[in-house]
Amino acid sequence: MIYFKLLSSISQAIIIFLLFCFPLNVFSAEDECITCHADVKNQNKSFHKALVTGCFSCHQKVEGKNHPQEKDSIKLTNKVPQLCFACHKESNFQGRTVHSLGGMCKACHKPHNSENTKLLISEPPELCYNCHDKSKFNKKNIHKALPTVGCTTCHSPHASQHQFLLPKPINDTCIVCHKPQASGRHVTAVVGGYGKKYHPVRGAIDPRFPPAYIKVPDPNKPGQMKEVIDPKNPGKEMTCVSCHDAHASDYQKLFYSERMCENCHTF
Repeated sequence: MIYFKLLSSISQAIIIFLLFCFPLNVFSAEDECITCHADVKNQNKSFHKALVTGCFSCHQKVEGKNHPQEKDSIKLTNKVPQLCFACHKESNFQGRTVHSLGGMCKACHKPHNSENTKLLISEPPELCYNCHDKSKFNKKNIHKALPTVGCTTCHSPHASQHQFLLPKPINDTCIVCHKPQASGRHVTAVVGGYGKKYHPVRGAIDPRFPPAYIKVPDPNKPGQMKEVIDPKNPGKEMTCVSCHDAHASDYQKLFYSERMCENCHTF
């Protein structure tokens, strides 16, 4: 038993060594494909490791048609994204929120090789701007995270258990970098309340998005109705993005407006 386990480990090590240490064309049995598709074997910044298993691991000839003489004589062995899930773990692309391009892998990735990392069509944030309005990210004040660590530091490109494809709830994501602001005291410090008061940054309803109310029968008072929060529209919790735009703003501190506090408070 130990012998077979050792043999299996050695075999796996040899395969991994061959995959990463030898040029792609060493493994390409389909030389006939390369005759027309020479660009596939280009050793760019990133290349799809599935290529070492051969073209027909993803492509197949259509029965009854001559390739390349006839159109549509080659097809994928399965539809995307199921084809991709043959190698890529499907659960990594599932969650409470899924990128709206979920299942359309080729919208962001090239299938064979790329001059960019991760087989991307272009590098972020330009890649993201193909769908997301660039003007919203280019204002007077820009979140410093954008040009320094990029979109995927705060957002998963595929799926997440949290809203906005964040790796954690909103505030928990923000305080990875903004730890001193976790308590909300940074707000009251401006008006002389530092150390005594704090501004709610969680656990309170955002006044801009109050809950809706519905009437239901009062179980304690037969024949009467009472108002309760509509579970379908419970309002939004106060978070960092209640006051700050997470990407860019024309106002100081990434506020949504010049006199931000007046959106909730009367002076």
